[in-house]
Amino acid sequence: MTTCTPSPAGETDRGRPRAYALVAAGSALGAVLRVLAGWSLGSLLDDAWSTVIVNVAGCFAIGVVAGLAARRPAMAQWWPLLGPGLLGGFTTFSAFVVLLDGASELEAALLAVVTLGLCPLAAWLGEKAVTRAN
Repeated sequence: MTTCTPSPAGETDRGRPRAYALVAAGSALGAVLRVLAGWSLGSLLDDAWSTVIVNVAGCFAIGVVAGLAARRPAMAQWWPLLGPGLLGGFTTFSAFVVLLDGASELEAALLAVVTLGLCPLAAWLGEKAVTRAN
């Protein structure tokens, strides 16, 4: 998978406050979007499975954004906002781990296998969707 540097090319220490502000703003919005997605999916799925869906979708989006940021300099400047910010706040591995606590052993194992298998695959597919289109 494409790697994105945490700081856009040419960024100096003076640019770090901007990057931190972008991550903070993106994280706040991503967390709110994650709660809204959970509420929306909550009528269809229990909390654990809705978290899996959100995490897989977020990982796909991270792959797309990483692929775009690695290939387009204008997009790279927005990586802190969109990658670790918005999509980092949207995906939530820590909440997923807490939700495993209430699941049966079989369901917890299934949730873990599905998440650990599909999230990296989704990120890779997201990146490939962008790189093959270019």
